Amino acid sequence: MTQAEKILEHIQKNGSITQREAYLDHGIQSFHRRLTDLKDAGYRLRGELRRNKVTGQEYTRYFLVAA
Repeated sequence: MTQAEKILEHIQKNGSITQREAYLDHGIQSFHRRLTDLKDAGYRLRGELRRNKVTGQEYTRYFLVAA
C-alpha cells in the first residue's frame, strides 16, 4: 500500500487526518506531497484550520470532499 493510499484509508475510516497523525500513525514524512498525489488522482480534499486547545498551536485537519 502506498503512503497516499494509507492517508486515503485513514480519512475513510476516521473522517479526517492531520499531518501529525500521518507521521505518528503511518510514518509519513512527506505529507503534503502525498496530499498532492491524491489530488492528482482526482480526489478533492478540504483543509480546516484548527487550534490546539492546550497549546494554542494552529494545525490543519484534512477531509475528503464528496463528489
